Amino acid sequence: MKLFERLQTLDRRVIFILVALAVIIPMIVPLGLPVDVTKPAKDIFDRIEKLPEGAVVVVSCDYDPGSEAELTPATVAFVEHCFRRNLRVYMMGLWPAGPELGNLALQESAARHGKEYGIDYINVGYRPGGPVMLVSLGRNVGDVIRADYTGVPIDSLPLGRAVKSARDIDFVMTLSAGDPGVQHWIIYFNARYGTPIGTATTGIMAPQQYPYLSSGQLVGLLGGMKGAAEYEMLVDMQARAVAGMDSQSIVHLLLVAFIIMGNIILLYQRRAK
Repeated sequence: MKLFERLQTLDRRVIFILVALAVIIPMIVPLGLPVDVTKPAKDIFDRIEKLPEGAVVVVSCDYDPGSEAELTPATVAFVEHCFRRNLRVYMMGLWPAGPELGNLALQESAARHGKEYGIDYINVGYRPGGPVMLVSLGRNVGDVIRADYTGVPIDSLPLGRAVKSARDIDFVMTLSAGDPGVQHWIIYFNARYGTPIGTATTGIMAPQQYPYLSSGQLVGLLGGMKGAAEYEMLVDMQARAVAGMDSQSIVHLLLVAFIIMGNIILLYQRRAK
């Protein structure tokens, strides 16, 4: 029983190193563990598949660096899907840092697919005002958006001229980390103008969205990194989110093993007494 005695005095730094390796190694060398695709994620995918080529999709990056790990992978996968379907992407954000974070995904995907700025995609940057801005946006885009994120007049860009009101928007995808975010899009845009809304949220926010799914106010939902991994599977681009789920799965198994080991050691100690 020397093994149990050694485990009782195991240096906690060994545990820290094992957990660190369980996180890092799958991120570098993805294991490709299976990810079950849920209906809310599939519903967003199916709605995008049904849109005709040239349809306008608003991608609202309503998050900041604190939620980047969960929501940027969803942004990347969703934008990639839009460009594969030859849809036009109109990016904006209700949070100051969101459009800048989303712009990285936008430009990388656009370069892969040979998309041209101003024609196939556009980024109008941060739009302050929350509910008031969304109501005005749906009524007349020109009331709240006069230039893109670099200051270029919106009317000088073909896609900018094409989107005048909610009638010209076929779908809204909000990557939401809080307030303002998905609830504002539902209440002040979907309810008023009828534009279909999909969302990707942080994991902690996901359960709050199910009443909106049940009522039909949300088309679908990508919840946290798991939701982003599901969408990566759907668009066949297993990347950062799938690798992140590999890390989570291995760490969870390691923690279960530690819990079992701790209980075995406890029973051994009691029996020894």
